[in-house]
Amino acid sequence: MVFDRLAEAIVHGQILPGENLRDQGLAERLGVSRMPVREALLRLERAGLVETSASRYTRVIEITPERTLEIVEHAGYLYGAATRMATRRMDDAQRTEALALLDAIIAAGTDRNAYFQAGRAYNRHILASCGNRSFLLVSDLVYTVDYVTRNVSFDGIMHVVRPMLDRLRRAIAEGDADAAERVVRELHGIDGDLPEVAQRAMS
Repeated sequence: MVFDRLAEAIVHGQILPGENLRDQGLAERLGVSRMPVREALLRLERAGLVETSASRYTRVIEITPERTLEIVEHAGYLYGAATRMATRRMDDAQRTEALALLDAIIAAGTDRNAYFQAGRAYNRHILASCGNRSFLLVSDLVYTVDYVTRNVSFDGIMHVVRPMLDRLRRAIAEGDADAAERVVRELHGIDGDLPEVAQRAMS
C-alpha cells in the first residue's frame, strides 16, 4: 500500500522530480510507521523511480535522455515478450478487452491524459493476460514507464504512433504473436532507431 501510494504520487507529480524523500515525513503523511516507508523506498529505488546516496539524500529521479532511453528499451523487451505470450494465450474475453483498450489509445488522439490512462490500462492488461505469473514480479516497472510517459513531450505523437497501433491491433485480433511482438519492439526502438517522436521527446 505504501509503495503504491508513493509510486502513484511520483507518477502524477504530487512528488516532484528531484524532491527529497524523508522516511519520517512520509510516515506521518501516510499515517504509518517508518519501517514500511523504508521498505517502499527500497522498492522504489529498484524500480528506478528513486535514487539514493548514503547519508546524503533519497530523492525522485530526474528524467534525462539517457535514463529515458534505458527505461524505453527495458519496457520494449518486457512488453514485447508479454505481448507475444498474451496474443497466443488470451481467451476471447481478454482479446476483446485488449482491442477495446487499443481503440481507447487510438481515440485519445492528442489528449495527453486520455492517452496516458488508456496506455497504462492496456499495458497492465497485457501483463495480466500473458499467462505467466513471473511477469507480475517485474510489474513495478510499469510505474517507471508511467513516470517517463507523463514527463516527455507529447507533440506529434499520434502522427508517428497511430500506424503502429493499427498494426498492433490487427496482429492481436488475428492472433499473430510474431507480428504483435515486432510492432511493440518497433514502438520502443528495439532492433532499430527509436520512433521520431521518442527522439524529439528526449531532446
